[in-house]
Amino acid sequence: MSRILLVDDEPDYRRLLRLKVGGSHQFDEVSGAAEALERLDRVAYDVVMTDLHMPPGPDGIELLREARRRELDAPFVLLTGQASVETAVQAMREGAFDYLRKTAGADEIRAVVERAIEHGRMALELRRLRTEVDAAAGATSDGPVGRGDAIRQVMALAERVAASDASVLILGESGTGKELLARAIHRWSGRAGGPFVAFDCSALAPSLVESELFGHERGAFTGAQRARRGLFREAAGGTLFLDEVGDVAPEVQNKLLRVLQEREIKPVGGDAFVKIDVRLVAATNKDLKALIAEKRFREDLYYRLAVVPIELPPLRRRAEDIPLLAEHFLRRRRGTGPRPERVAPDALARLVAYRWPGNIRELENVIERAAILCDGKEIRARDLPPLDEEAVATAPSPVAPPSPGPVPASLGAAPPGPGPAAPLTLDRPLKDLLDAAIERVEREALLAALRAEEGSPTRAARRLGISRAAFYNKIKRHHIDL
Repeated sequence: MSRILLVDDEPDYRRLLRLKVGGSHQFDEVSGAAEALERLDRVAYDVVMTDLHMPPGPDGIELLREARRRELDAPFVLLTGQASVETAVQAMREGAFDYLRKTAGADEIRAVVERAIEHGRMALELRRLRTEVDAAAGATSDGPVGRGDAIRQVMALAERVAASDASVLILGESGTGKELLARAIHRWSGRAGGPFVAFDCSALAPSLVESELFGHERGAFTGAQRARRGLFREAAGGTLFLDEVGDVAPEVQNKLLRVLQEREIKPVGGDAFVKIDVRLVAATNKDLKALIAEKRFREDLYYRLAVVPIELPPLRRRAEDIPLLAEHFLRRRRGTGPRPERVAPDALARLVAYRWPGNIRELENVIERAAILCDGKEIRARDLPPLDEEAVATAPSPVAPPSPGPVPASLGAAPPGPGPAAPLTLDRPLKDLLDAAIERVEREALLAALRAEEGSPTRAARRLGISRAAFYNKIKRHHIDL
């Protein structure tokens, strides 16, 4: 059902206009510009139909100008009893959708209203599509790329929670793809037709964060030359993603808590609360529980945000996904000129051995640079940029099979090393080389996790970001005795 605001100082004409428009629309009526602006601040109307002349207050043109200054983008249809070409031109220049005589017939009025409603819907859809296209870098229709147990568990949980309106808190190191996962949750949800609005809470000072989120009235502070709706209202009917929520200042935390409790906001400098309809997804690379212990983050806000917490594992726990991610980044570059088509086994061995402190973002940067510098059909180890040696493990041999053996008796000691990596021999298909490299890295990761957690399978599984059952299956497959 479309919602239409009728603005006219004559009650009889408002009733007549309702009859002429007809249909199953919901009508709200006000007698002047001041009341209209108050309604427009609180309600998202599909069409505003306003009289041009409403003495002694502001006229319809002034109402339109103020609405545009406040970034209220409902289509306006101006009505007047004395039409003139000059007035019509002025109305259209100010941004009116159309201009009608008050004596227009019902068919003409209905046709204009239906076109205005469709125009508003198309404009909203265009904004949503532009947002999606602008943020599509790194995105796929199915969310983050990966086939390992860790990322598959994350995606399964994300799909389940997407069906609800529950608040989600995404935890993970910088560069692990938290915004990408938030966008996937939005696409899988019932709000996919609405906007996805992302905001970095660490990018602005606390006073500006408050204005950006909740909006402000004109003159609320120095520099506020026009009113602003705020991101909560921009995301109406969709999802608001708050990145780096751990950096939000205490005074803003208090207001966020009220938003989550009451589902309403109050713009900076405003007097009235405005109801909102938004799904909130937040993310942080901070340890919020540690911040709570230090009295730097509200515990009650944490539990409101983390109705469903989802932890994204770092790339060093997802070694099996590195070849797939590298291929994904290469595939995205194709069609933009001469580009390599694959990553050679010697380069993959280096990529898999690296610990990736910058996570997926760093891997994408490395592949991008290597693709530019590469002069052949495949990226070789020599094409890769220098990697921080302290973050590189002993490079595994892509062809060496995993060797069975128990966890060393002294878990604090390193296991017997495999010795120098065997020279790379291209005696089998690339897929087999990759599988062998992944198996080797996976076994070393299992052993390292057990050493770090003093032989506890439960804690080792948690450290690796996989389930206890998956951990036991892997150590059985690798013939590791506990």
